[in-house]
Amino acid sequence: MKKNILISILFICIIFTPISVYANQLVYKPEQQQTIENIPQIGCKAAYIVNPSTGKVFYEKNAHQKMYPASTTKILTALVVLEKCKLTDTAKVTQNAIDLVPSGVSNIYLKPGEELTISALLHTLLIPSANEAANVLAEHVSGSVEAFVELCNTRAKELGCETLHFVNPNGLHDENHYCSAYDLYLIAKECQKYDAFNEIVKTKSYKIPPTNVHHANDRTVTNTNSLLFSNSPSYYYPYCTGIKTGTTTPAGECLVASSSKDSINLISVVLGGGTNSKGLNERFYDTKQLFEFVYNSYLYKEFVKEKNVITTINVEKATKKTASLDLIIDKSISTIIPNNLDVSQIQSKIDLKEKIVAPIKQNEELGYVTYEVDGLNYTEKLVASHDVLKKPYWIYNSLILGAILLIILIIAILLKKRKNKV
Repeated sequence: MKKNILISILFICIIFTPISVYANQLVYKPEQQQTIENIPQIGCKAAYIVNPSTGKVFYEKNAHQKMYPASTTKILTALVVLEKCKLTDTAKVTQNAIDLVPSGVSNIYLKPGEELTISALLHTLLIPSANEAANVLAEHVSGSVEAFVELCNTRAKELGCETLHFVNPNGLHDENHYCSAYDLYLIAKECQKYDAFNEIVKTKSYKIPPTNVHHANDRTVTNTNSLLFSNSPSYYYPYCTGIKTGTTTPAGECLVASSSKDSINLISVVLGGGTNSKGLNERFYDTKQLFEFVYNSYLYKEFVKEKNVITTINVEKATKKTASLDLIIDKSISTIIPNNLDVSQIQSKIDLKEKIVAPIKQNEELGYVTYEVDGLNYTEKLVASHDVLKKPYWIYNSLILGAILLIILIIAILLKKRKNKV
């Protein structure tokens, strides 16, 4: 009997430990993305356009197919250089770096022994697409072009590139030099982490500073990306922010481009372009069409405001005044949604801790909510809107314990009296 009484008392005094929850996660599920009409017809053999912040894919065509990248190769060269060098470092032009470039391809006629900063070389690499600049940078980083290419291939694998295999740092044609549109997207996305890269690729023209060999300040190079120039009305796109063109006969017309408008950033890759029925260069025409398609079909919208009440619960073991508790979303959620999507129809799922009992502190995490928004699943934590006080169970427990002890005492007295009578 005494054992049962002790077990009852312990059971009353049990306190459950809260279980933490996982929140603040974004997952892209393309199978949940709704179909959008008026998708443009793309002439390029491969295309891929993505919002890098969410990974949301708006359009793809042969995005994982092996293609020749031409000078879009130089994006990976720039990435490795930015990761390995300081912009103020100086590199020397070698005769070998010049000799590796055949006549008739893009170059800026650097001279052997000429010394340029890494910043200047990156400008000449990415703006006019100077092939010898790629070789100079490769030799500076790794000692040889061959060693640098191995470094590039390794870095590409680390980024998740599935198809890429490069044999040079500039994109001059080779049957063993290839990648996919998807691979180039991954590289461009990584490059955008560097402010210097973002500034260079949107620069329309650049004056190469005088060097130890070329003393005159008379070398100006121009960007090969027609989307940046208002004097090319068929291609000009005011929201374009770069990135890099490429052209060889086997590769066709290639372009990796970026844009930013109304809080939506995009990276587009088109490969294997030619001239369309309108007589326009497909790499520029298709990219502009893809940009306009996304911005005309989607918008960036806040659909849940910070501190909005998501649900209300009744907390166990709480005082009557504080037991009713609003669970509010910790942070607002904004995302890219189709223009015709009814925000009120967005589905959500709420997951709470297994046991929610008083006491609870204001803003304590108690669960999370997940929203399914056109292929993007956002998970954010739910927190308590106010403090929840625990009932003064020590008084109640003391009374119960006192009553139990009193009963035990009475029983003991009665048993003693019965024994004495016997």
